Amino acid sequence: MKRAHRKAHTRIWTVLGLLLPLAFFAILAMRQSPPTDRPAVLIEAPVESFGEASQ
Repeated sequence: MKRAHRKAHTRIWTVLGLLLPLAFFAILAMRQSPPTDRPAVLIEAPVESFGEASQ
């Protein structure tokens, strides 16, 4: 019984030791980063106020 138990733990930890770092690096590789070479573009023009402060 002890041998089967140890063998199972060895296989499980080996698989986890290989899959977890691969999954982590895959997630980092797929993560989107913002474009740094393009300027920001306004979606909508700013609203002008027609009060006394703008005159």
